[in-house]
Amino acid sequence: MERIPLNPYDFFGYLASGLLVIVTMDVVLGFPSLLGKDFKVIESAVLVLVIYIVGQIIATPAKALLEDFFVARILRRPNVVLFEEKKPKIRGLLFPGYYVSLPTQARGKILAKAKSEGVEGTGEDLFLEVRYSPSLLHDEKLINRLDNFLNQYAFHRNLSFASLLVGAALLVKVQVSSLNESELIKYAVAALVAGGLLFYRYLKFFRQYSYELFNTYGRSS
Repeated sequence: MERIPLNPYDFFGYLASGLLVIVTMDVVLGFPSLLGKDFKVIESAVLVLVIYIVGQIIATPAKALLEDFFVARILRRPNVVLFEEKKPKIRGLLFPGYYVSLPTQARGKILAKAKSEGVEGTGEDLFLEVRYSPSLLHDEKLINRLDNFLNQYAFHRNLSFASLLVGAALLVKVQVSSLNESELIKYAVAALVAGGLLFYRYLKFFRQYSYELFNTYGRSS
């Protein structure tokens, strides 16, 4: 029997973000009732499954809002940023590591090689040409590294979104209840700060994916 592949970043990434959302639902909405409960084996197994499913659901808006909207439309994707010589002033100040471009010589090699294969300019066309280059598709070490970066950035993206969502939900809970719930405010601030820091981690691995891909392509024969 073939072994079922299970990636820890994939599995625990969904569990982590799903657990954050489920616990916050208990605090804010009162259901499902989790805190202080003593679950039996079957109940615990069902709970883990529910948490995992919620984590999977969270991944969709996380990608849509953080990656497809904020990063793609505001920050711009790494496959574009890596080929730009100048940093944007405000965004470059807020995200300095993200806006470090490839060295001039490396950019020249990559663009020249892509041009010889019929692709000019940067952006999605260049990224797809490089990503599915036959020489790279057969490089198992590279593919393993890329898979690791992909799992890492998806893990941090989903957890960042869940943390930001939790922080916002707790702040809404305090406002709606009209109570001075100082503990909830502390948890809300902590969740928002954690979400922001996790977003920086997400950007690191998201950029590193393209950085590794383009550098290997430029050096390949």
